[in-house]
Amino acid sequence: MRRIASHLLLLLLALVMCLAGGVSAQSAWEVSEIEGVEYVKLRDVWRFYKFVPRKGRPGCVSYGSGKHVVSLKPDHSDFYVNNYRYVLSHPVRKQDSELMISSVDMRKLVDPVLRPRYSPQARLRTVVIDPGHGGHDAGAVSGIAKEKDLNLAVARKLRRMLERQGYRVVLTRDGDYFLTLQQRVAIANRIPDSVFVSIHHNAGRKAASGIETFTLAPHGTTSPFARSRRFDDLAGNNQDSENIALATAVHSRAIRSSGAIDRGIQRARFSVLCTIRRPAILFEGGFVSNPSECRKMVTDNYQNMLADSICKGIVAYNNTVCRPARRDVAASNPGSGRVRTSISGSRVGSYPRKK
Repeated sequence: MRRIASHLLLLLLALVMCLAGGVSAQSAWEVSEIEGVEYVKLRDVWRFYKFVPRKGRPGCVSYGSGKHVVSLKPDHSDFYVNNYRYVLSHPVRKQDSELMISSVDMRKLVDPVLRPRYSPQARLRTVVIDPGHGGHDAGAVSGIAKEKDLNLAVARKLRRMLERQGYRVVLTRDGDYFLTLQQRVAIANRIPDSVFVSIHHNAGRKAASGIETFTLAPHGTTSPFARSRRFDDLAGNNQDSENIALATAVHSRAIRSSGAIDRGIQRARFSVLCTIRRPAILFEGGFVSNPSECRKMVTDNYQNMLADSICKGIVAYNNTVCRPARRDVAASNPGSGRVRTSISGSRVGSYPRKK
């Protein structure tokens, strides 16, 4: 049944694309199965988006149109849009000289990034900020910092910035105390018209550095961070498109502002993301375990930069994806002469005025 449903979803996507004027009905996308995963030809993807060969990342196949450039490699999961890194759920494959991308990545990552859709969610009014760890759970620790303190410092700065923009802000914790993951999720799920941003800092090898952002792994895929292969349909999957749009808006601005190594927008089944019923991301602002990076992370300048990037990303998400407040404007034709931007900030066109 799931395989039939997946085929129907892909056909529906192709039909929507046909109606949108991208491809003709005769060129409906062919689905192939590779190692148990459904794939479509990238040639069909390029045709739909009217992409042509472009100069992109060295060693990659690159296509684009306007201000969008997409770069990828066969047998790799790295997928770059305008030089920002995403990690696909399944690697790009080559079959009979054709490059192939999994249909789930096409539906759940590529299309929402290239064509951010208006969300059924009303205009965003509240941001739930979750400073990770706390109390006896210090998180990552170095000689000069504890992750729990860094998370809270950035969260408080972000709260002030968002409040100046007119948002209501809720912190899951506003002091050095412990909350279970379930308690954090419960706080978020009680608040309508909100998004959830869990703030963390990373740990790893001494040389590891950079910023990464996580969203929930889509239904039908596995998480590279899970101990077992799970294909659960989780509550957090109900807003896949919003999750990836929020991650793109925040992550792209953090990379651009910090100049940090781009570790990518990745998918995972972290407990704090699984049962969230609101658009949600988990943001990792650098490595406590890297001495050089940690020295920057304890400074007000770095913390303000991270908070400002997250704030601007949330505002961009709200302006680009969330439904306009005016009731007389349909979600399919939003705005009166409003210029719509891509979620990462590049201008991609405008909608006509409502007659």
